Amino acid sequence: MTQPMTNTSREATRAAEELAGHLGGAVLGEVLRVSEKSLLAHGQYHGQPVVIKALRTGEEFWRTKFDHEIRLYQAFTEHPPPVRVPELIHTDGQRVLVIEHIPGRVVDNERYPEQALPATVVNTVLDTLTAFTRWSPPAGVLTPVFDYPDRIARYHRAGFFDDTDHAALVDLLADAGPVGQATHGDPLPANLLLTEHGGCVLLDFEFTGLFVPGFDLAMLHTLLADTPGAQDRIEALVDEARIEAPFLLNRVMVLSRELRLHTELSDGELRARRLALLRPQWDTVRRRLHTRHTRR
Repeated sequence: MTQPMTNTSREATRAAEELAGHLGGAVLGEVLRVSEKSLLAHGQYHGQPVVIKALRTGEEFWRTKFDHEIRLYQAFTEHPPPVRVPELIHTDGQRVLVIEHIPGRVVDNERYPEQALPATVVNTVLDTLTAFTRWSPPAGVLTPVFDYPDRIARYHRAGFFDDTDHAALVDLLADAGPVGQATHGDPLPANLLLTEHGGCVLLDFEFTGLFVPGFDLAMLHTLLADTPGAQDRIEALVDEARIEAPFLLNRVMVLSRELRLHTELSDGELRARRLALLRPQWDTVRRRLHTRHTRR
């Protein structure tokens, strides 16, 4: 008996029809994820396994991000970064990316891993993200991802920063240095692929750009709070690089955003669990911020 199509399978069928003529010879295979925004699928290109990413929304924000990712993959081809990234196979320049499929497994599928990561994995990930900051693409390929002063002002108006926080952050901005370090920008565990040979491959470059130093480290410092030793390892890297001020600024940016995102969730176990993880970190970083401010 023919099985009825589910909403997901119908969406995947529509997406496949939309992509006809845009794949440059690639053949769509197993659909991994599909939504009104995007499609992610396995595929084949002349017998080579590939990953197909396609944008399905017309929203300007996501179109801009996808255009940016296309340009980055093109830049990777001409100016390879000092870390492994998937090879660009084909793009139509607008809505489709066909990239190399690299065997491996992601660090974790959850934003906040529920199981502690092995120290070897933490070190490999940190080494890879640190190496990526040494990439020097042509001028104009990387631009600032967000405006730090604007973010601080908006979160102050919204009540996430009180007046003391705001004054301390204005002072910290002056010490943090320029927005000029190449940074992945979204090092979620699902965007970090561990290869069969023990390496780490960076995935998903929609938010890659220029930050003050230490943004990726600040994100992982927050996301890996339940992995023993991870935060100590990150803080050691910060000390070695002498980026204490920009790292503190990035920690404030990351934690305030994570608190906003999780405060806005519906009441439930996930919201309660995440806020219980985030609030002690926020209390600690605010104390450091205020202490630094009073010592100026």
